[in-house]
Amino acid sequence: MNIQHGRIRDRLLRIVSQFPRRRILVAGDLIADEFLYGQIARVSREAPVLVLEYRDLLRLPGGAANAANNLLDLGCQVTIAAVTGNDDAGSALIEVLSRKGAEIKYIQRADSYFTPVKTRILAGAHHSSPQQVVRIDRVPGASADARRLWNRVIPQVRRFDGIVLSDYGYGSANPGAALRIAAAARSLRRPVVVDSRFRMGEFSRVTAITPNITELEAAAGISIGSDSALLSDAARAAMSRQRLSCLLVTQGRFGMTLFEPRKDPVHIPVFGTDEVADVTGAGDTVISVFTLALACGAAPEDAARLSNYAGGIVVMKRGTATVTSDELRAAIGTDRGD
Repeated sequence: MNIQHGRIRDRLLRIVSQFPRRRILVAGDLIADEFLYGQIARVSREAPVLVLEYRDLLRLPGGAANAANNLLDLGCQVTIAAVTGNDDAGSALIEVLSRKGAEIKYIQRADSYFTPVKTRILAGAHHSSPQQVVRIDRVPGASADARRLWNRVIPQVRRFDGIVLSDYGYGSANPGAALRIAAAARSLRRPVVVDSRFRMGEFSRVTAITPNITELEAAAGISIGSDSALLSDAARAAMSRQRLSCLLVTQGRFGMTLFEPRKDPVHIPVFGTDEVADVTGAGDTVISVFTLALACGAAPEDAARLSNYAGGIVVMKRGTATVTSDELRAAIGTDRGD
């Protein structure tokens, strides 16, 4: 290990040690992630399809709920602001997050909305790893009305050390609300970080956005692929147009690249192996760790390195997974920086 890498390692470990002293607001779309496991039994006599014998149904927090779940497992204090349906899926999410210690008083239940549920059906033979066969999404027909929710939350911004906005397109987080909360947080020097599935180009004046490469391509209207010059042009155009302090672009097995104004891009290779088990929810982990590190006073580059470790850890787990502080410390300690 060289001296420079040793210094980075020590800084990252100090940041992780501060996690329990921070409170993060997670605002956005709560999603119920279901994983239905079946074992291949035979070919159906009714149609040329496999018959699966039911084995298990696992329900996990997804979307903004997954971001909150990651933060809870990292040991910090979490407040959740969201609209859920007045339904079983919403009740189950609230129960599991509340049981883990999240503050839930800003979760608004609505009869006119139902909680999104994403069911992944996985199948395999007796001695093989299950593979996803199909996903069934049950999504609300109309967006959540979160105006009353944001009117309650924005006056409380000083209570939080950092803010995660998780926009999956269901209405709990939107560009207008982001502008308002970013304005309130700016004078307090609180980071506001956005992950938007479909409309990253509409969020402006926040601290950072954490798109994957496909989301950046959609916002820029171009195909970037592995062209680093195109990536840099698209990222810098987005930062300038949307008045961002930084942009963290995740690139799957190619790692991630951090962009800041007037600085060279910092590319961080993927941590661990690129033979992943499951990428479900990895973006939620990345934004959680990145925001929490910024809330601890970390420089964006150090926050990005921590989120890269975290992303590398969770994609080696099945399902919608989380990372712990102990796992982060172990990853930092074992990475030789070669």
